[in-house]
Amino acid sequence: MSSIPVEIFRHVFDHFSDDTSTLYSCLQVNKIWCGMSVSILWSEPFKILKEPSASLITTYLSCLNVNEREILIKSGIDLKVLFERKPTFEYAEYLRKLKYVDFYESASEWLKSTTNNTNNENEEVNNKDSSKIFIITRELCKLFMNKCSKITYLNINLESFQLPDKFEDCVLIPCFPNAENSLSQLQEFICCGNYDKKKIFMALSKYCKNLTRLNIDYYLDDTITSAPMNLAQLIKSQRTLQKFKIETYYRSLSKIIPALESQYKTLREVTFRGIDFEEGVTFAPLVPCKNLETLEFMTCDNVKNEATRPLESAHFPRLKKLVFHVEHNRPPLALSSLITNNSDTLQEISLGLPPIYDSQDDPKIIETIIERCKNLIKFDSHLQIHQLKSLLISCNRLEKLVARGREPLRVDEFLPDIGKIIPCSLRILIIHAIWSFTPNTLKEFLDYCIAPLEILGFPDCYAINDDHLFNFSEYAREKGSLKRLNIKSASRITRNAFETAKSDIETIEHNAGYCDEEDD
Repeated sequence: MSSIPVEIFRHVFDHFSDDTSTLYSCLQVNKIWCGMSVSILWSEPFKILKEPSASLITTYLSCLNVNEREILIKSGIDLKVLFERKPTFEYAEYLRKLKYVDFYESASEWLKSTTNNTNNENEEVNNKDSSKIFIITRELCKLFMNKCSKITYLNINLESFQLPDKFEDCVLIPCFPNAENSLSQLQEFICCGNYDKKKIFMALSKYCKNLTRLNIDYYLDDTITSAPMNLAQLIKSQRTLQKFKIETYYRSLSKIIPALESQYKTLREVTFRGIDFEEGVTFAPLVPCKNLETLEFMTCDNVKNEATRPLESAHFPRLKKLVFHVEHNRPPLALSSLITNNSDTLQEISLGLPPIYDSQDDPKIIETIIERCKNLIKFDSHLQIHQLKSLLISCNRLEKLVARGREPLRVDEFLPDIGKIIPCSLRILIIHAIWSFTPNTLKEFLDYCIAPLEILGFPDCYAINDDHLFNFSEYAREKGSLKRLNIKSASRITRNAFETAKSDIETIEHNAGYCDEEDD
Protein backbone atom coordinates (compact mmCIF):
# COMPACT_ATOMS: atom_id res chain seq x y z
CA MET A 1 0.00 0.00 0.00
CA SER A 2 2.91 2.35 0.74
CA SER A 3 4.04 2.14 -2.89
CA ILE A 4 0.81 3.80 -4.11
CA PRO A 5 1.41 7.52 -4.82
CA VAL A 6 -0.26 9.91 -2.38
CA GLU A 7 -1.92 11.69 -5.32
CA ILE A 8 -3.89 8.52 -6.08
CA PHE A 9 -5.17 8.35 -2.52
CA ARG A 10 -6.09 12.02 -2.64
CA HIS A 11 -8.08 11.48 -5.82
CA VAL A 12 -9.95 8.58 -4.20
CA PHE A 13 -10.59 10.52 -0.99
CA ASP A 14 -12.14 13.39 -2.97
CA HIS A 15 -14.96 11.04 -3.92
CA PHE A 16 -15.87 10.79 -0.22
CA SER A 17 -16.14 14.54 0.33
CA ASP A 18 -19.86 14.17 1.17
CA ASP A 19 -19.41 11.00 3.23
CA THR A 20 -18.27 12.33 6.61
CA SER A 21 -18.66 9.02 8.45
CA THR A 22 -16.18 7.34 6.07
CA LEU A 23 -13.75 10.24 6.39
CA TYR A 24 -13.92 10.09 10.20
CA SER A 25 -13.13 6.37 10.01
CA CYS A 26 -10.11 7.08 7.83
CA LEU A 27 -8.68 9.39 10.51
CA GLN A 28 -7.64 6.32 12.53
CA VAL A 29 -5.87 4.34 9.77
CA ASN A 30 -2.47 6.02 9.50
CA LYS A 31 -0.82 9.41 9.33
CA ILE A 32 -1.27 9.83 5.56
CA TRP A 33 -4.94 8.87 5.58
CA CYS A 34 -5.52 11.08 8.60
CA GLY A 35 -3.96 14.10 6.88
CA MET A 36 -6.00 13.64 3.73
CA SER A 37 -9.24 13.18 5.69
CA VAL A 38 -8.56 16.28 7.77
CA SER A 39 -7.89 18.38 4.68
CA ILE A 40 -11.28 17.42 3.22
CA LEU A 41 -13.26 17.74 6.47
CA TRP A 42 -11.84 21.21 7.11
CA SER A 43 -12.18 22.48 3.54
CA GLU A 44 -15.83 23.38 4.20
CA PRO A 45 -16.44 22.91 7.95
CA PHE A 46 -19.95 24.41 8.02
CA LYS A 47 -21.10 21.81 5.53
CA ILE A 48 -20.74 19.36 8.40
CA LEU A 49 -21.68 21.58 11.36
CA LYS A 50 -24.68 23.31 9.73
CA GLU A 51 -24.83 25.80 12.65
CA PRO A 52 -22.57 28.29 14.49
CA SER A 53 -19.80 26.61 16.48
CA ALA A 54 -17.75 28.12 19.32
CA SER A 55 -15.36 25.14 19.38
CA LEU A 56 -14.55 25.68 15.71
CA ILE A 57 -13.47 29.25 16.48
CA THR A 58 -11.35 27.99 19.39
CA THR A 59 -9.51 25.66 17.01
CA TYR A 60 -8.88 28.39 14.45
CA LEU A 61 -7.77 30.91 17.08
CA SER A 62 -5.22 28.40 18.33
CA CYS A 63 -3.66 28.55 14.86
CA LEU A 64 -2.78 32.25 15.33
CA ASN A 65 0.83 33.20 16.00
CA VAL A 66 1.95 35.37 18.91
CA ASN A 67 1.63 38.68 17.03
CA GLU A 68 -1.83 37.80 15.70
CA ARG A 69 -3.04 36.86 19.18
CA GLU A 70 -1.67 40.10 20.55
CA ILE A 71 -4.00 42.08 18.26
CA LEU A 72 -7.00 40.34 19.81
CA ILE A 73 -5.72 40.71 23.36
CA LYS A 74 -5.21 44.47 22.89
CA SER A 75 -8.82 44.67 21.71
CA GLY A 76 -9.97 43.26 25.04
CA ILE A 77 -10.55 39.69 23.84
CA ASP A 78 -9.68 37.05 26.43
CA LEU A 79 -7.70 34.16 24.91
CA LYS A 80 -7.01 32.26 28.13
CA VAL A 81 -9.34 29.48 26.99
CA LEU A 82 -6.88 28.56 24.23
CA PHE A 83 -4.39 25.76 24.72
CA GLU A 84 -0.78 26.86 24.82
CA ARG A 85 0.37 24.15 22.43
CA LYS A 86 -0.15 24.47 18.70
CA PRO A 87 -2.85 22.31 17.11
CA THR A 88 -1.93 19.04 15.39
CA PHE A 89 -2.70 20.46 11.94
CA GLU A 90 -2.71 23.91 10.38
CA TYR A 91 -6.46 23.72 9.99
CA ALA A 92 -6.76 27.20 8.51
CA GLU A 93 -4.79 26.28 5.40
CA TYR A 94 -7.37 23.67 4.36
CA LEU A 95 -10.30 26.09 3.96
CA ARG A 96 -11.70 26.25 0.43
CA LYS A 97 -15.08 27.91 0.93
CA LEU A 98 -15.29 31.08 3.02
CA LYS A 99 -18.66 32.54 4.00
CA TYR A 100 -18.24 35.62 6.20
CA VAL A 101 -21.54 35.31 8.09
CA ASP A 102 -20.78 31.73 9.16
CA PHE A 103 -17.61 32.83 10.92
CA TYR A 104 -19.21 36.00 12.32
CA GLU A 105 -22.03 33.99 13.91
CA SER A 106 -19.62 31.38 15.26
CA ALA A 107 -17.39 34.14 16.66
CA SER A 108 -20.47 35.49 18.43
CA GLU A 109 -21.13 32.07 19.98
CA TRP A 110 -17.48 31.80 21.00
CA LEU A 111 -17.58 35.21 22.68
CA LYS A 112 -20.72 34.24 24.60
CA SER A 113 -19.09 31.01 25.76
CA THR A 114 -16.09 32.90 27.17
CA THR A 115 -18.12 35.56 29.00
CA ASN A 116 -20.87 33.47 30.60
CA ASN A 117 -19.70 34.48 34.08
CA THR A 118 -20.39 38.19 33.50
CA ASN A 119 -23.15 38.30 30.89
CA ASN A 120 -26.57 36.80 30.88
CA GLU A 121 -26.62 34.03 28.26
CA ASN A 122 -29.92 35.26 26.81
CA GLU A 123 -28.92 38.94 26.80
CA GLU A 124 -28.46 40.54 23.39
CA VAL A 125 -24.89 41.21 22.36
CA ASN A 126 -24.05 44.82 23.32
CA ASN A 127 -22.13 47.28 21.15
CA LYS A 128 -18.79 46.49 22.78
CA ASP A 129 -19.20 42.77 22.18
CA SER A 130 -20.37 43.44 18.63
CA SER A 131 -17.10 45.26 17.97
CA LYS A 132 -15.15 42.30 19.33
CA ILE A 133 -17.04 39.91 17.05
CA PHE A 134 -16.08 41.97 13.99
CA ILE A 135 -12.45 42.02 15.14
CA ILE A 136 -12.33 38.26 15.71
CA THR A 137 -13.91 37.59 12.32
CA ARG A 138 -11.49 40.01 10.64
CA GLU A 139 -8.45 38.35 12.17
CA LEU A 140 -9.70 34.90 11.21
CA CYS A 141 -10.22 36.04 7.61
CA LYS A 142 -6.69 37.46 7.61
CA LEU A 143 -5.49 34.08 8.87
CA PHE A 144 -7.24 32.34 5.98
CA MET A 145 -5.79 34.76 3.44
CA ASN A 146 -2.33 34.16 4.89
CA LYS A 147 -2.53 30.37 5.14
CA CYS A 148 -4.85 29.19 2.37
CA SER A 149 -3.48 28.52 -1.07
CA LYS A 150 -6.78 27.92 -2.86
CA ILE A 151 -10.07 29.47 -1.80
CA THR A 152 -12.63 28.74 -4.53
CA TYR A 153 -15.73 30.30 -2.93
CA LEU A 154 -16.01 33.67 -1.16
CA ASN A 155 -19.32 34.95 0.22
CA ILE A 156 -19.42 38.45 1.75
CA ASN A 157 -23.19 38.71 2.06
CA LEU A 158 -24.00 41.10 4.91
CA GLU A 159 -27.69 41.72 4.20
CA SER A 160 -28.64 40.32 7.60
CA PHE A 161 -26.99 43.09 9.68
CA GLN A 162 -25.82 46.68 9.55
CA LEU A 163 -22.07 47.16 9.30
CA PRO A 164 -20.73 50.00 11.52
CA ASP A 165 -18.70 52.60 9.60
CA LYS A 166 -15.49 52.06 11.53
CA PHE A 167 -15.57 48.34 10.79
CA GLU A 168 -15.93 48.49 7.00
CA ASP A 169 -12.32 47.33 6.70
CA CYS A 170 -13.37 44.08 8.43
CA VAL A 171 -15.08 42.84 5.26
CA LEU A 172 -12.46 43.96 2.72
CA ILE A 173 -11.17 40.39 2.52
CA PRO A 174 -9.79 40.66 -1.05
CA CYS A 175 -7.62 43.55 0.21
CA PHE A 176 -6.06 41.60 3.09
CA PRO A 177 -2.34 40.62 2.90
CA ASN A 178 -1.65 37.65 0.61
CA ALA A 179 -5.22 37.67 -0.76
CA GLU A 180 -3.77 37.88 -4.27
CA ASN A 181 -2.45 34.34 -3.74
CA SER A 182 -5.23 32.75 -1.70
CA LEU A 183 -7.96 34.13 -3.99
CA SER A 184 -6.15 33.75 -7.30
CA GLN A 185 -8.19 30.61 -8.08
CA LEU A 186 -11.51 31.98 -6.83
CA GLN A 187 -14.45 30.63 -8.84
CA GLU A 188 -17.56 31.93 -7.05
CA PHE A 189 -17.93 35.38 -5.49
CA ILE A 190 -20.98 36.78 -3.67
CA CYS A 191 -20.83 40.39 -2.50
CA CYS A 192 -24.02 41.77 -0.97
CA GLY A 193 -24.93 44.36 1.66
CA ASN A 194 -24.80 48.05 2.44
CA TYR A 195 -21.10 48.88 2.27
CA ASP A 196 -18.66 50.37 -0.23
CA LYS A 197 -17.46 47.64 -2.60
CA LYS A 198 -15.14 49.76 -4.73
CA LYS A 199 -11.90 48.51 -3.14
CA ILE A 200 -13.10 44.92 -3.29
CA PHE A 201 -13.82 45.11 -7.03
CA MET A 202 -10.54 46.90 -7.70
CA ALA A 203 -8.49 44.30 -5.85
CA LEU A 204 -10.19 41.26 -7.39
CA SER A 205 -9.99 42.63 -10.93
CA LYS A 206 -6.19 42.69 -10.62
CA TYR A 207 -5.52 39.09 -9.62
CA CYS A 208 -8.77 37.11 -9.90
CA LYS A 209 -9.35 35.92 -13.48
CA ASN A 210 -11.21 32.62 -13.12
CA LEU A 211 -14.62 33.56 -11.71
CA THR A 212 -17.45 31.43 -13.04
CA ARG A 213 -20.17 32.92 -10.82
CA LEU A 214 -20.59 36.56 -9.75
CA ASN A 215 -23.49 37.67 -7.52
CA ILE A 216 -23.66 41.39 -6.63
CA ASP A 217 -26.17 43.28 -4.51
CA TYR A 218 -25.53 47.02 -4.40
CA TYR A 219 -28.04 48.26 -1.84
CA LEU A 220 -27.55 51.72 -3.34
CA ASP A 221 -24.07 52.17 -1.87
CA ASP A 222 -22.39 53.81 -4.83
CA THR A 223 -23.68 57.39 -4.59
CA ILE A 224 -20.19 58.82 -4.08
CA THR A 225 -17.95 56.09 -5.45
CA SER A 226 -17.02 54.76 -8.88
CA ALA A 227 -17.90 51.20 -7.85
CA PRO A 228 -19.95 50.54 -11.04
CA MET A 229 -16.88 51.15 -13.20
CA ASN A 230 -14.83 48.86 -10.98
CA LEU A 231 -17.50 46.17 -11.22
CA ALA A 232 -17.44 46.51 -15.00
CA GLN A 233 -13.65 46.09 -14.90
CA LEU A 234 -13.98 42.99 -12.71
CA ILE A 235 -16.39 41.46 -15.24
CA LYS A 236 -14.10 42.25 -18.16
CA SER A 237 -11.07 40.77 -16.43
CA GLN A 238 -12.61 37.30 -16.23
CA ARG A 239 -11.79 34.49 -18.64
CA THR A 240 -14.79 32.20 -18.20
CA LEU A 241 -17.65 33.95 -16.39
CA GLN A 242 -20.76 31.76 -16.61
CA LYS A 243 -23.29 33.18 -14.13
CA PHE A 244 -23.96 36.86 -13.38
CA LYS A 245 -26.59 38.18 -10.98
CA ILE A 246 -27.18 41.74 -9.81
CA GLU A 247 -29.87 42.83 -7.32
CA THR A 248 -31.40 45.93 -5.71
CA TYR A 249 -29.88 48.59 -7.91
CA TYR A 250 -31.06 51.55 -9.95
CA ARG A 251 -28.12 53.47 -11.41
CA SER A 252 -25.17 53.01 -13.74
CA LEU A 253 -26.47 49.78 -15.29
CA SER A 254 -25.59 51.44 -18.60
CA LYS A 255 -21.95 51.10 -17.50
CA ILE A 256 -22.20 47.55 -16.17
CA ILE A 257 -24.29 45.71 -18.78
CA PRO A 258 -21.89 46.46 -21.69
CA ALA A 259 -19.15 44.63 -19.79
CA LEU A 260 -21.13 41.39 -20.09
CA GLU A 261 -20.40 41.29 -23.81
CA SER A 262 -16.77 40.54 -22.97
CA GLN A 263 -17.99 37.16 -21.63
CA TYR A 264 -20.03 36.26 -24.71
CA LYS A 265 -18.26 32.91 -25.19
CA THR A 266 -18.99 31.52 -21.72
CA LEU A 267 -21.92 33.44 -20.17
CA ARG A 268 -24.82 31.06 -19.43
CA GLU A 269 -27.00 32.77 -16.83
CA VAL A 270 -27.92 36.44 -16.41
CA THR A 271 -30.26 37.58 -13.64
CA PHE A 272 -31.54 41.08 -12.86
CA ARG A 273 -33.52 41.17 -9.61
CA GLY A 274 -35.16 44.25 -8.10
CA ILE A 275 -33.57 46.53 -10.69
CA ASP A 276 -34.96 49.93 -11.68
CA PHE A 277 -33.37 50.47 -15.10
CA GLU A 278 -32.38 54.03 -15.87
CA GLU A 279 -32.59 55.81 -19.22
CA GLY A 280 -29.92 54.84 -21.71
CA VAL A 281 -29.79 51.16 -20.79
CA THR A 282 -29.70 48.69 -23.67
CA PHE A 283 -29.58 44.91 -23.64
CA ALA A 284 -27.73 44.79 -26.96
CA PRO A 285 -24.55 43.47 -25.23
CA LEU A 286 -26.45 40.25 -24.42
CA VAL A 287 -27.25 39.44 -28.06
CA PRO A 288 -23.77 37.96 -28.86
CA CYS A 289 -23.97 35.63 -25.82
CA LYS A 290 -24.97 32.57 -27.80
CA ASN A 291 -24.42 30.14 -24.92
CA LEU A 292 -27.02 31.86 -22.75
CA GLU A 293 -29.26 29.29 -21.03
CA THR A 294 -31.08 31.46 -18.46
CA LEU A 295 -32.31 35.05 -18.70
CA GLU A 296 -34.20 36.48 -15.72
CA PHE A 297 -35.86 39.82 -14.94
CA MET A 298 -37.32 39.46 -11.43
CA THR A 299 -39.45 42.30 -9.97
CA CYS A 300 -37.73 44.81 -12.26
CA ASP A 301 -39.01 48.21 -13.29
CA ASN A 302 -38.62 50.41 -16.39
CA VAL A 303 -37.80 47.55 -18.74
CA LYS A 304 -38.65 49.65 -21.76
CA ASN A 305 -39.08 48.99 -25.46
CA GLU A 306 -35.96 51.00 -26.33
CA ALA A 307 -33.77 48.87 -24.05
CA THR A 308 -35.16 45.53 -25.19
CA ARG A 309 -35.48 46.26 -28.92
CA PRO A 310 -32.17 44.48 -29.74
CA LEU A 311 -33.63 41.29 -28.24
CA GLU A 312 -36.35 41.17 -30.92
CA SER A 313 -33.97 39.43 -33.30
CA ALA A 314 -31.85 37.64 -30.68
CA HIS A 315 -31.42 33.91 -31.05
CA PHE A 316 -29.88 31.97 -28.17
CA PRO A 317 -29.49 28.34 -29.33
CA ARG A 318 -29.28 27.05 -25.73
CA LEU A 319 -31.86 29.24 -23.98
CA LYS A 320 -33.92 27.05 -21.64
CA LYS A 321 -35.24 29.42 -18.98
CA LEU A 322 -36.89 32.81 -19.38
CA VAL A 323 -38.25 34.72 -16.38
CA PHE A 324 -39.90 38.09 -16.94
CA HIS A 325 -41.55 39.78 -13.94
CA VAL A 326 -41.96 43.51 -14.36
CA GLU A 327 -43.44 46.17 -12.08
CA HIS A 328 -45.96 48.84 -13.17
CA ASN A 329 -45.22 48.93 -16.89
CA ARG A 330 -46.54 46.45 -19.45
CA PRO A 331 -44.13 43.94 -21.03
CA PRO A 332 -42.02 45.28 -23.90
CA LEU A 333 -42.89 44.42 -27.47
CA ALA A 334 -39.65 42.46 -27.84
CA LEU A 335 -40.76 39.79 -25.36
CA SER A 336 -43.05 38.00 -27.81
CA SER A 337 -40.36 38.01 -30.51
CA LEU A 338 -37.76 36.75 -28.04
CA ILE A 339 -40.02 33.83 -27.16
CA THR A 340 -40.74 33.10 -30.82
CA ASN A 341 -37.07 33.10 -31.79
CA ASN A 342 -36.14 30.70 -29.01
CA SER A 343 -39.29 28.59 -28.77
CA ASP A 344 -37.60 25.32 -29.76
CA THR A 345 -35.26 25.27 -26.75
CA LEU A 346 -37.31 27.02 -24.06
CA GLN A 347 -38.27 24.64 -21.25
CA GLU A 348 -39.18 27.07 -18.47
CA ILE A 349 -41.11 30.35 -18.75
CA SER A 350 -42.34 32.52 -15.88
CA LEU A 351 -44.25 35.72 -16.59
CA GLY A 352 -45.33 38.22 -13.96
CA LEU A 353 -47.72 40.53 -15.77
CA PRO A 354 -48.93 43.75 -14.07
CA PRO A 355 -52.39 43.58 -12.38
CA ILE A 356 -53.85 46.23 -14.72
CA TYR A 357 -52.29 44.67 -17.79
CA ASP A 358 -54.69 44.58 -20.76
CA SER A 359 -54.02 41.41 -22.76
CA GLN A 360 -55.94 42.84 -25.72
CA ASP A 361 -53.12 45.31 -26.37
CA ASP A 362 -50.21 42.88 -26.25
CA PRO A 363 -48.59 40.93 -29.10
CA LYS A 364 -50.38 37.77 -27.90
CA ILE A 365 -47.58 36.50 -25.69
CA ILE A 366 -49.57 33.61 -24.17
CA GLU A 367 -50.85 32.53 -27.57
CA THR A 368 -47.29 32.57 -28.89
CA ILE A 369 -46.18 30.28 -26.08
CA ILE A 370 -49.07 27.88 -26.60
CA GLU A 371 -48.48 27.71 -30.34
CA ARG A 372 -44.70 27.50 -30.44
CA CYS A 373 -43.19 26.31 -27.12
CA LYS A 374 -43.85 22.58 -27.40
CA ASN A 375 -40.96 21.60 -25.12
CA LEU A 376 -42.11 23.49 -22.03
CA ILE A 377 -41.52 21.69 -18.74
CA LYS A 378 -42.29 24.55 -16.31
CA PHE A 379 -44.71 27.42 -16.82
CA ASP A 380 -45.97 30.20 -14.53
CA SER A 381 -48.27 33.03 -15.67
CA HIS A 382 -51.71 34.60 -15.55
CA LEU A 383 -54.03 32.62 -17.79
CA GLN A 384 -57.59 32.90 -18.95
CA ILE A 385 -59.61 29.69 -18.85
CA HIS A 386 -59.44 29.07 -22.60
CA GLN A 387 -55.68 29.71 -22.52
CA LEU A 388 -55.25 27.21 -19.68
CA LYS A 389 -57.06 24.51 -21.66
CA SER A 390 -55.09 25.21 -24.83
CA LEU A 391 -51.79 25.18 -22.91
CA LEU A 392 -52.49 21.77 -21.34
CA ILE A 393 -53.34 20.28 -24.74
CA SER A 394 -50.42 21.84 -26.62
CA CYS A 395 -47.62 21.54 -24.04
CA ASN A 396 -47.92 17.88 -23.14
CA ARG A 397 -44.50 17.63 -21.49
CA LEU A 398 -45.31 19.95 -18.61
CA GLU A 399 -44.03 18.89 -15.21
CA LYS A 400 -44.87 22.07 -13.28
CA LEU A 401 -47.72 24.51 -13.92
CA VAL A 402 -48.55 27.60 -11.87
CA ALA A 403 -51.68 29.25 -13.28
CA ARG A 404 -52.82 32.63 -11.99
CA GLY A 405 -56.18 34.37 -12.30
CA ARG A 406 -57.23 37.97 -11.64
CA GLU A 407 -60.91 37.74 -10.77
CA PRO A 408 -63.12 35.39 -8.66
CA LEU A 409 -64.57 32.61 -10.80
CA ARG A 410 -67.03 29.74 -10.41
CA VAL A 411 -65.41 26.81 -12.23
CA ASP A 412 -67.82 23.86 -11.90
CA GLU A 413 -68.46 23.82 -15.64
CA PHE A 414 -64.90 23.40 -16.78
CA LEU A 415 -62.79 22.02 -13.86
CA PRO A 416 -63.55 18.37 -14.77
CA ASP A 417 -62.59 19.11 -18.39
CA ILE A 418 -59.23 20.41 -17.16
CA GLY A 419 -58.70 17.14 -15.30
CA LYS A 420 -59.24 15.22 -18.56
CA ILE A 421 -56.45 17.03 -20.42
CA ILE A 422 -53.75 17.27 -17.74
CA PRO A 423 -50.64 15.62 -19.24
CA CYS A 424 -49.37 12.51 -17.49
CA SER A 425 -45.97 14.21 -17.01
CA LEU A 426 -47.36 16.88 -14.64
CA ARG A 427 -46.08 16.63 -11.06
CA ILE A 428 -46.81 20.12 -9.68
CA LEU A 429 -50.06 22.03 -10.19
CA ILE A 430 -50.74 25.31 -8.38
CA ILE A 431 -53.82 27.43 -9.15
CA HIS A 432 -53.35 30.97 -7.76
CA ALA A 433 -56.90 32.16 -8.35
CA ILE A 434 -60.06 32.73 -6.32
CA TRP A 435 -61.89 29.73 -7.72
CA SER A 436 -64.95 28.16 -6.16
CA PHE A 437 -66.26 24.66 -6.94
CA THR A 438 -68.30 21.94 -5.28
CA PRO A 439 -66.73 18.87 -3.67
CA ASN A 440 -68.29 16.71 -6.40
CA THR A 441 -66.69 18.86 -9.07
CA LEU A 442 -63.32 18.46 -7.36
CA LYS A 443 -63.79 14.69 -7.19
CA GLU A 444 -64.54 14.57 -10.92
CA PHE A 445 -61.42 16.63 -11.61
CA LEU A 446 -59.23 14.33 -9.51
CA ASP A 447 -60.79 11.17 -10.95
CA TYR A 448 -60.05 12.30 -14.49
CA CYS A 449 -56.52 13.40 -13.66
CA ILE A 450 -54.12 10.63 -14.70
CA ALA A 451 -51.00 12.52 -13.62
CA PRO A 452 -49.42 11.37 -10.33
CA LEU A 453 -49.34 14.85 -8.81
CA GLU A 454 -46.81 15.35 -6.02
CA ILE A 455 -47.73 18.95 -5.19
CA LEU A 456 -51.26 20.32 -5.61
CA GLY A 457 -52.37 23.79 -4.59
CA PHE A 458 -55.45 25.99 -4.49
CA PRO A 459 -53.94 28.58 -2.10
CA ASP A 460 -56.49 31.34 -2.82
CA CYS A 461 -59.66 29.23 -2.68
CA TYR A 462 -61.22 30.26 0.64
CA ALA A 463 -64.42 28.20 0.09
CA ILE A 464 -62.71 24.79 0.45
CA ASN A 465 -64.42 22.74 3.19
CA ASP A 466 -64.17 19.32 4.87
CA ASP A 467 -65.73 17.51 1.91
CA HIS A 468 -63.15 18.98 -0.44
CA LEU A 469 -60.41 17.92 1.95
CA PHE A 470 -61.79 14.37 2.04
CA ASN A 471 -61.52 14.21 -1.77
CA PHE A 472 -57.91 15.40 -1.64
CA SER A 473 -57.16 12.66 0.90
CA GLU A 474 -58.87 10.02 -1.21
CA TYR A 475 -56.76 11.06 -4.23
CA ALA A 476 -53.60 10.87 -2.11
CA ARG A 477 -54.46 7.34 -0.93
CA GLU A 478 -55.30 6.08 -4.41
CA LYS A 479 -52.39 7.66 -6.28
CA GLY A 480 -49.81 7.38 -3.52
CA SER A 481 -47.94 10.35 -4.99
CA LEU A 482 -49.37 13.49 -3.34
CA LYS A 483 -46.86 14.82 -0.79
CA ARG A 484 -47.92 18.46 -0.41
CA LEU A 485 -51.29 20.21 -0.52
CA ASN A 486 -51.58 24.00 -0.42
CA ILE A 487 -54.94 25.29 0.80
CA LYS A 488 -53.64 28.31 2.72
CA SER A 489 -56.84 30.36 2.52
CA ALA A 490 -59.37 27.58 3.13
CA SER A 491 -61.68 28.98 5.81
CA ARG A 492 -64.34 26.29 6.07
CA ILE A 493 -62.50 23.24 7.33
CA THR A 494 -62.50 21.81 10.84
CA ARG A 495 -59.48 20.81 12.89
CA ASN A 496 -60.65 17.20 12.96
CA ALA A 497 -60.83 17.02 9.15
CA PHE A 498 -57.43 18.63 8.88
CA GLU A 499 -55.81 16.18 11.33
CA THR A 500 -57.44 13.25 9.52
CA ALA A 501 -56.12 14.43 6.14
CA LYS A 502 -52.60 14.70 7.54
CA SER A 503 -52.51 10.91 7.85
CA ASP A 504 -52.75 10.70 4.04
CA ILE A 505 -50.87 13.85 2.96
CA GLU A 506 -47.38 14.51 4.29
CA THR A 507 -47.58 18.33 4.26
CA ILE A 508 -50.71 20.50 4.23
CA GLU A 509 -50.22 24.27 4.06
CA HIS A 510 -53.10 26.00 5.79
CA ASN A 511 -53.11 29.42 7.46
CA ALA A 512 -56.80 30.38 7.66
CA GLY A 513 -57.68 28.73 10.95
CA TYR A 514 -60.52 26.28 11.58
CA CYS A 515 -64.19 27.13 11.27
CA ASP A 516 -65.11 25.19 14.43
CA GLU A 517 -62.65 27.23 16.54
CA GLU A 518 -63.49 30.75 15.37
CA ASP A 519 -65.16 31.67 18.66
CA ASP A 520 -62.47 30.17 20.89
